[in-house]
Order: sequence, then structure tokens, then C-alpha cells
Amino acid sequence: MEHAYPDVDAQDWNSIQPHIEALLAVDLTPETVRAWLQRWSDLESVLDEEVAWIYRAITENTADAEADARFKKIVQEVFPQWQKAEHQLKEKWLSVSDYRPDDETREVHRRFKAELALFKEENIPIITELQLRSKRYQEIIGGLSIDWQDEVLTIPQAEALLSDRNREDRERAWRKIMNAYLAPRQELNDLFLDLLSRRRQLAKNAHYPTYRDYAWIERGRFDYSPDDCLTFHDAIEQKVVPLATEMYRHLADEIGVARLRPWETGVGSPWLPTVDPNPQPLHPFSDVAELEEAGQRVFNQVHPDFGDYFQSMRDGFLDMASRPNKAPGGYMNSFPISGRAYIFMNAVGTHRNFRTLMHEGGHAFHFFEAFQHQSLLWNYHSPMEFSEVASMSMEQLSMPYWRKAQGGVYDEADYRRAVIEQLFGVVTFLPYMAVVDKFQHWLYTESPEDVTASDLDAKWAELWDRFLPGIDYSGLDAEKATGWQRKGHIFGSPFYYIEYGLAQMGALQVWRNALNDQTQAVADYRRALAAGYTRSLPELFQLANTRFAFDADTVGELMDLIREQTP
Repeated sequence: MEHAYPDVDAQDWNSIQPHIEALLAVDLTPETVRAWLQRWSDLESVLDEEVAWIYRAITENTADAEADARFKKIVQEVFPQWQKAEHQLKEKWLSVSDYRPDDETREVHRRFKAELALFKEENIPIITELQLRSKRYQEIIGGLSIDWQDEVLTIPQAEALLSDRNREDRERAWRKIMNAYLAPRQELNDLFLDLLSRRRQLAKNAHYPTYRDYAWIERGRFDYSPDDCLTFHDAIEQKVVPLATEMYRHLADEIGVARLRPWETGVGSPWLPTVDPNPQPLHPFSDVAELEEAGQRVFNQVHPDFGDYFQSMRDGFLDMASRPNKAPGGYMNSFPISGRAYIFMNAVGTHRNFRTLMHEGGHAFHFFEAFQHQSLLWNYHSPMEFSEVASMSMEQLSMPYWRKAQGGVYDEADYRRAVIEQLFGVVTFLPYMAVVDKFQHWLYTESPEDVTASDLDAKWAELWDRFLPGIDYSGLDAEKATGWQRKGHIFGSPFYYIEYGLAQMGALQVWRNALNDQTQAVADYRRALAAGYTRSLPELFQLANTRFAFDADTVGELMDLIREQTP
């Protein structure tokens, strides 16, 4: 992609401002809007590209002082000015008389119109401070480690110990991990209550009754309501919790324990069992070089174009090994000028790592497909509820190729185990998702103004017991109640979690379609990815030959399908 603004330094507002002024000076008419939007999109791409590089640097090394300085400079000096300029540009476009959005601009026009109503200049410094304060969470969590047999392990490395066959060793490792998380408990409490106060102020300044109302507009949730989320929570409680509890009970029987304890599950993914009833845990790769090669073979099989996309990422756009001072978790990021996608993760040799690569690969392919078919930056990324369909569906679409005979990593017996584990993870995730989302609905609409960290702990524990009764936390009250502190979304991306659950409904439907016709399911999937954000959420689901639905009947039907596939 040719760089439309080679003279712009995204770290220097004085370099950006003349181009903003030039855009604002244009005599805009319905006929000139499209070219003008492209110029704006190209300019914003410069900033997005810079932010992507900065975020990559601060997550690859949370102790990188130079990257931290770049982050603070752009957040404190450029973002506030950019937000004001964006507001002016949106006003200019939306004030053009007789303008009628076409298919390419319909959705972005709808989003910008809503965002104009949200904008308040007095919120800019609050948003800036929220970005800075949220980064502190990553610094705290990224710096955690445990001592294990004369070795210092990062938390992702330590989590691998939870698959140990010796239950006493698992418990000892889990307690060490929990102690590491509990050590900064007070700092995390103070940090979150500060973030909560600032978010409430954002909503007040914008004249919304609650932060949830504000966040709904901010996240562009035009196609479903908070009440729909509550309907989904109820459907999960009715249709998924019994199946998940049954699965937990069956696993406990297989590994020879009366009930699953938390040291039989993950820490970053506390719903997901880490202990395999088979004495040999799934071990799909020994190092990230093997993981990379396996990913290449699998993606080649799903579709040759996906293989080509991944091959391009192997040239400096993968960071998959765990190491000290690396941020936790995994993500995909995109570079709109370079036209490249990047995958970040903390791989330590587990099946979960292999699945993470499939997941983030789906996000990357989404960007590549949209980038090829769309020309406006705002259309490269679909609503998050569908972006997660892209990633979760790739997990399911890739499953037939996890076999060694198909280029994957497993023999037939281990392949079957991996598929069961995959579906087990889908089922058990949904109740946890409901806990995270329901917790935030309560937090931002029902909790008192003077809510305390103890109140947060109590609500989290209450919801945990309601939705995840299959994991026994008896005698571990502090560890259970502080589970919200181990969910980074609650700190840095409030209300961003229901997307995973809604998307799973779409991904399961893509999988159902693939069971009938893999080739057609992949074609439908690609058609939806290529649309980017030029369609509404229900329309994107429809392009993928699925329905945007989350009622008890739909959820129950998909759970029945999983029962059939995991006898």
C-alpha cells in the first residue's frame, strides 16, 4: 500500500495538524465526500500504524522505557488533539446536506453519528488518563513470577505446571501463582476503583445515566440491547451450566477425584481444565519454531490463501514465546499502512497455545480479507461481536487438519482428545463469560456510588457460585473472590467480553455448517470476512450463513450438537 502521507510524523501533532486543517477547509459536497473520506482515512492510518508499533513494543517488553515514553507521548500530546480534530471532521461530513450513504459508508456513517452525540471535550483528559492508568494493570500483571525449583517462572510458564499428573504439585504451583496475584491485591483494588470513578465521570459529562449507557454507544452496539445480554445470561444458565457441570463431573471421575479443585483448571482461563485424564498430556510442539511450522501446514489446508497470509507474517510479525517482562495473554494487531497482521502470544508447548494460534490466525485473516476488499480504514475491522466469529470459527474450521495425516500435530487418538477438549472449552467458557459480563452490568448500573473492593469481591464470588458450580473453591474464599482482578478486560476494556459469547454462537453455527460441507462453510466465512464493517451485525452473520441469535432455543440447539459430537 502506498503511503499517502509520507511527511507525517504521528508522534508530532504539528506534523499532523496542517493536514487536518486542509481537510476541514474543503468545500464538501455529496459528490466530493468519497475522495475526502479517503484522504481522512489515509491520514488516520498513519496514527493507527504508529499506535500498533507502540503497542507491540510495550507488550513485547513491559520494561521498555523508550517504548513507554513513546506511548505516553502519543497518548498525552497527540490523542487529545486528534480526538478534537476527529470530532470536527465527523461534524463536517455529517452536516453535508442531501448526502446519502452508500453500502461502503452506511455503517461508518451510523457509527460516527452516534459518536458525535457521545463526544464531550471535557472527557478528553479523562480518556487520556484512563489509557495511562489501564497500562499500569499490564505492568503489574506482566511483572508477576514465581520461584519453582531454583528457577524463576513467568505466570504463563508457571501455568504449564497445572497439567502435572501429581495433584500435590499442581496445588503447590497453583497456590504460588495465586500468592503472586494476591500480593498486589491492594494496588489492584485502588487502581480499579480509580478507573471506575473516572468512567462514571465520563458518562455524567456526556449526560448518560450510567456508564453502561455510555459504553453501549462507544462500542457501537446498535443491533442488541443490555436486556438482550441478560436474556443470553439466562439462556446460558438454563442450557449451558447443566452441560458444563456434567462435563466437570465426568472429568473429575476420569482423573479420580471427588470434585474438581481450581488447581485442575487454568488461572488465565479459570474455567478450562488443565489436567488430562490421559497420562500423557497433549503436547503439540516443543518450541515456537515447531508451532510456527504446524500453523503454516494447517492454515495451508484450511485454504491456500490463509497459508499465504500466514507465510507473510513469518517475516517478523510473530512473537509467540513466553519470557520475563512480556505482557500476558495473546492478541492480533494490524498495521493499516504496511498491510500486515501481527500475532502476539505466550507459548509454552500446550494444546491451548496451539489453539490460540488458530484463534489469532482467524483475526489476522479477517484483516487481510477486509484489507483487500475495503479501502476505508474504518471498514477494515468489523464489530467485535463478529471479529470474534472470525477467530473462533478458525479454531473450528481448522480442526479437521489437526491430524498429522492432514499436516497437523496429532495422531488419531490425540486428535479425538483435542476435539473433545476444544468443545469442552466452548461449553465451559460460556458460563465464565456470563460471570464477567453480568458482573459489569451490576458494577456500572446497580452498585452504589461508594462501592468498595469488598463489594466487588462479594459480587464476583456470588456469580461464580451461580454459574460455575462444577469447580470447588471451598476454603479458598480470597482466591475465588478476587477472580475479577485476573480478568484484564475488566480493567482495560470495560464491557468488552459479551462479544466472545455472542461470537461463539456464530462460530458454532459455522462449525455446524462445516460438518455438512467444509468447502462451502469456508467460502461463506470468507465472504463475511471480506465485508469488513460495511454491514450490520445481523447482516454479517447472515453472510456467513448463520443467525445472530442467543435465545434459549438457539443456545440449547447448539449445546445438543456438542453433546452429539462428544459422546
